[in-house]
Amino acid sequence: MKILVVVSEFPKITETFAYRNVVEYEHLGHDARIFHIKPFRDGEIVHDFMTGLVDRAFTYGYGSSKALGTLMMEAVTGPRRLGRLLTKIVREHRSEPKRGLAVLLFLPKALAVGRWCSREGVDHIHGEFAGHPATAAMIAAEVAGIPFSFSAHANDIVVSQALLVEKAQKAAFVRSISRYNISFLNELRGFPTDKLRLVRCGVTRSLLEKDGPPPSINGPLRILYVGSLIKKKGVNYLIDALAALPAELNWTARIIGGGDLADELSAQAYALGLEDRIQFEGPQPAEAVAKAFENTHVAVVPSIVGSQGRIEGIPVVVMEALAHGIPVIASALSGIPELVEDGVTGYLTQPEDSKAISEAIQKIAADWNGAATIAARGRDRVASEYVVEDNARKLAALMEETVK
Repeated sequence: MKILVVVSEFPKITETFAYRNVVEYEHLGHDARIFHIKPFRDGEIVHDFMTGLVDRAFTYGYGSSKALGTLMMEAVTGPRRLGRLLTKIVREHRSEPKRGLAVLLFLPKALAVGRWCSREGVDHIHGEFAGHPATAAMIAAEVAGIPFSFSAHANDIVVSQALLVEKAQKAAFVRSISRYNISFLNELRGFPTDKLRLVRCGVTRSLLEKDGPPPSINGPLRILYVGSLIKKKGVNYLIDALAALPAELNWTARIIGGGDLADELSAQAYALGLEDRIQFEGPQPAEAVAKAFENTHVAVVPSIVGSQGRIEGIPVVVMEALAHGIPVIASALSGIPELVEDGVTGYLTQPEDSKAISEAIQKIAADWNGAATIAARGRDRVASEYVVEDNARKLAALMEETVK
């Protein structure tokens, strides 16, 4: 089966879950490629596992002859279809003109991709997010006359619902990564709930073969944060929580990731006198992150609701930490409690609650054996529901059903 996966940006260090699926499709014997709407991100870190994907990913320039030529051809050969598309885009984005303009800008690309799919014999198109990738997938699929589907993660269904119901109605199926998202989508008027399929994101099975956390805490309690340094990640609350830890507790923290708030967070740590205990390491490839987990006692994922209601889905970093058998402190937000069940598979705190994060860290430090037992149950849950090889196989099987 030939599969085209549509994403907004490529490569992007934070979207390993999408790229690992494509790698797994190829392991299953499918011919899978990536189309990215925006220009190639030069200078972005490319994880070792996805180096082969780079040569197989492609896009078209916004003003390229391929994109504009296809638009002109569509205007001649399919004027009614083009007219309907333009009308829908404008109508559905009346309250979101900036987003609507973005769709109009990539419309020629989506049309061109549709014709490319037709020429190349692509069997199925999958938009990896419910926003622009799903829109581009829908347009391309209509041009090519083939089925499409899309994934619903978190921000992509919360920030905007423009065209969302129509995309779902036309899709062969809609993959949701959490029951939380399914409940959210069920509330949307006209949404075809019978098309929803729960297929988790996941980590590679090899992570589950790694040694667990240290058997005891010798020396400082080693705390780890991995993720973007942006508002919805809530890293400032983690730093405040670290500042509130009792003076007698010996600890160090590593913050791996980059983003708009990097300088602000570093300044916060300095102002609180934590510059010698918190190490900001910037963005790192997946392989370096895996090694960081091997030398960690506790991972903290302090997610909050960001601007425009932006939220996490179920962060892959939670799965990675639990796969290593590391105790996880995470926010009770979105689909996170489906994996991190308080006192069972991890430690849950309310968003923006630095005090609760601090108390959870102290609880882990005071009862390491109990924390390790909880983390082991978390590891078992990852093994049963969040393995990328298993879940990519489920997604590929759903796609295969559309072309039988």
